[in-house]
Amino acid sequence: MREILTLAYRASLVKHQPRSSRYYFDVGIGSVCLAGADTGGAYCLLEVGLAPGMSVPRHTHTREDEAYFVLTGELEVTVGEEVFILRSGDCLMAPRDIPHQLRNSGNVENHYLLVFSPPGFEEFLRLTAMPAPDNAAAPTKPPAISVQNVHELATNFGILFGGDDPGKAGKNVKDVERNKMTSPSGRSVQKE
Repeated sequence: MREILTLAYRASLVKHQPRSSRYYFDVGIGSVCLAGADTGGAYCLLEVGLAPGMSVPRHTHTREDEAYFVLTGELEVTVGEEVFILRSGDCLMAPRDIPHQLRNSGNVENHYLLVFSPPGFEEFLRLTAMPAPDNAAAPTKPPAISVQNVHELATNFGILFGGDDPGKAGKNVKDVERNKMTSPSGRSVQKE
């Protein structure tokens, strides 16, 4: 008989959030829909948009796994050395400890959901994001004013950029089997 894993985390209350406050997340725009406190510590949920051609630099999360679900537009995700082109309805899981990079490879602003498990990444965003108007579009160039010590802040949250030393975050980057980088729904995701 098949065993069913029971989560140790449980949301303690019903959370209804009609529309979250919008923030500029460095090169993108979005909001924290659900924080770890809302989900009993199981995950956080973000909604994000990138303008065409904009990209999030190569980085590694050492504390959380990251899942993407594209609502509109196109999102190119490089996980390790594999490139995936996600379109509306596609999803992808990027396990922790594998470097990854995001880019809007389409010609319109994209819109996608991000799930981080366990949560914690939303707290990094709260420290580094800037408030945005409700109807603002995603930025088309990097911000003129960057957050001082963003790499130091990122390291404190287990996030390494580019060639940062994995030892700084208390973990070594390791390889993970290829099958963990495929679409969890079994849906074919275009690789380039």
